[in-house]
Amino acid sequence: MLRPWPQFLDQSALRPPVSLSESTHRVTQNLRYFLPNYVVLTLIIFLVTLLTRPHSLLFFLCLFAAWAYLVLASVDPLTNQRFAIGFLAVATFGALFWTRFWVKLFLSLAIGAVLALVHGVLRLPGDSIEDSPYASLLNAVDNPRGGYASF
Repeated sequence: MLRPWPQFLDQSALRPPVSLSESTHRVTQNLRYFLPNYVVLTLIIFLVTLLTRPHSLLFFLCLFAAWAYLVLASVDPLTNQRFAIGFLAVATFGALFWTRFWVKLFLSLAIGAVLALVHGVLRLPGDSIEDSPYASLLNAVDNPRGGYASF
């Protein structure tokens, strides 16, 4: 679930970590909590790099349309379409190298990963029970000793 952008960009929650173990804890917690935001941020970076070369963008939109037509408009399952799949796969990889688009793809992925890592290290995680993957289990137990230990 995409978290609200004001919460993601809250500057009051940014503090440098004290130790390496704290920074790894922060990264794991923030990656778990803000992963959709990091993906959207990386996609925005990727789209900005695409806009710098409009002819590549147009070419890849045509390839995307061909893939969408092959997958969505096919009546027969993909058993008899091996030639079309092979041709589109070769065309896609050829286009990645011909337009030098793979450099921009990897560059935008690297920039997104660095931004996610820096944000994950600097942002204080919200350690609430609701954000935990075990929230339903933790909320069900009122007493840490359980109901069996009462005297």
